[in-house]
Amino acid sequence: MIALGVTGTDTGVGKTIVSAALAAAYAKSGARVGVMKPVETGVTRESTDRDGVRLAKAAGSRDDTSLITPYAFPDPLAPLVAARRVGAAIDIGRLDGAFRSISRDRDVVIVEGAGGLLVPLTDDHAFDTLFLRWKLGVLVVAANRLGVINHVRLTLRAARAVGLNIRAIVLNDTGNDAADASTSSNETLLHELISDVRVVRFPWVPDPCDHQVLASAAERSGLLVAVAH
Repeated sequence: MIALGVTGTDTGVGKTIVSAALAAAYAKSGARVGVMKPVETGVTRESTDRDGVRLAKAAGSRDDTSLITPYAFPDPLAPLVAARRVGAAIDIGRLDGAFRSISRDRDVVIVEGAGGLLVPLTDDHAFDTLFLRWKLGVLVVAANRLGVINHVRLTLRAARAVGLNIRAIVLNDTGNDAADASTSSNETLLHELISDVRVVRFPWVPDPCDHQVLASAAERSGLLVAVAH
């Protein structure tokens, strides 16, 4: 089974788009795909456009939403803080159980984190320890803009400090309106500085709900090859 944890260098860098693209591409190939967004904040359980729902649609998953996203909190804050705001606490054991259920009889499992790798879930756990606990290979998603070199290198340093296996760096194009002078050189420089990890440039997708286009982008960008390496 291919088991992947998708993290970002920040919030809003395209983790859900990349995760959905992978899910759609694997589903298109006939693979049995499971997806998770263990904790989602800034949404309600009833929200139909939240990340967990989008991932399930891309994967063609019929898993119960309580397994795909065991925790959803209304305030757009770090999971630890969002949980405290409503008088709750995130139970890692509950997440473990959901992950086991999602993984059963699957060829691929994709777990999307919230924010970055060190975003806290509990007093003792962040997404780095959760991904390590579940033995996930890690995709680091970063927006292709000024500052990405530092953000990627910091994230890789944090991941390697706990022994995580980095499968690829995904440099996500966020649209022409966000372009700056660094967007044409970031990919080359990341290749030079991080020679032992594949760097994939993922194209801007105008409609993130178009699963056919997402699957095609995952294939054409080399993302599928990178994560299978």
